[in-house]
Amino acid sequence: MPAVLRALAPVRARRQAAAGAAAGSGGGLVERLAAMSESRRAAHLLDLVRTEVAGVLGHRSAATVEPERAFKDLGFDSLTAVELRNRLHAATGLKPAATVVFDHPTSADLARHLRTQIPDLPAAGPEGLLGELDRIEQMLTDVDPTDEKSADIQRRLTALLARFDEAAGPVEAARVADKIDAATDDEIFAFIDNELG
Repeated sequence: MPAVLRALAPVRARRQAAAGAAAGSGGGLVERLAAMSESRRAAHLLDLVRTEVAGVLGHRSAATVEPERAFKDLGFDSLTAVELRNRLHAATGLKPAATVVFDHPTSADLARHLRTQIPDLPAAGPEGLLGELDRIEQMLTDVDPTDEKSADIQRRLTALLARFDEAAGPVEAARVADKIDAATDDEIFAFIDNELG
């Protein structure tokens, strides 16, 4: 619709057009969440829910949607509940039940529910990374070292490790400094004796 005529369209038609534009955008949500810590996953899903709630209600910003405020207090009825369900389906690729807004009556509740519906996300943090490294290690055993792509793999792994070492350097130096500060004089002299004979 031309911009000049957009303001004349009924609010309901504008909402439906926005929901249609959002269709199919759920792709990639799992990949985005997989790269996040668990707390960031929760915050991301809450932002997503609040954004869709704001869209259904015709609000300009998700900031107007209080996470703990009940949907019924925000003005939701059966039609807007179905519209939110449809928008969440388009945004996430999940298929929430028709009663999801009534079963999970606040944005925070609904975001927590959506998190339980996304299975098989890798563990967040160092544990998840170690799991991914195990998987990569297994894949590397299947790579033929004479394959022309193996040199590219080695270069990338070396570059990643160099970047990680560079980032970890100051942390390790701080740990050593903390150990020296915490050591007693006797421990320092014993260390010197052991190292220098």
